[in-house]
Amino acid sequence: MNGRGQASIELVFAAGLAAVLAVGLLPLFQVWQARTRAERIADQVAVLVAEGRPLPREVTRGARVRVSGGTVHVAVPVGVLGHKLEVAATARTS
Repeated sequence: MNGRGQASIELVFAAGLAAVLAVGLLPLFQVWQARTRAERIADQVAVLVAEGRPLPREVTRGARVRVSGGTVHVAVPVGVLGHKLEVAATARTS
């Protein structure tokens, strides 16, 4: 096999490997995004509760929010590889 043929095989292999890595890392990015969203919602709700203001639906849309004492608990659903998971975050109101 000549050098050009070898380079072509290596290029195809590298492209396939990159595609497999991209598909494999996608669920991690989905979980990371859900975690970031849950943390942001928890922080926003904690500030609103501490100020005695009502919670707008836009802030809590798609999340399960529970305020207990001085703690805000937020769970955001995320679908990963056909499984439904919840990513949680908490924040203090004081």
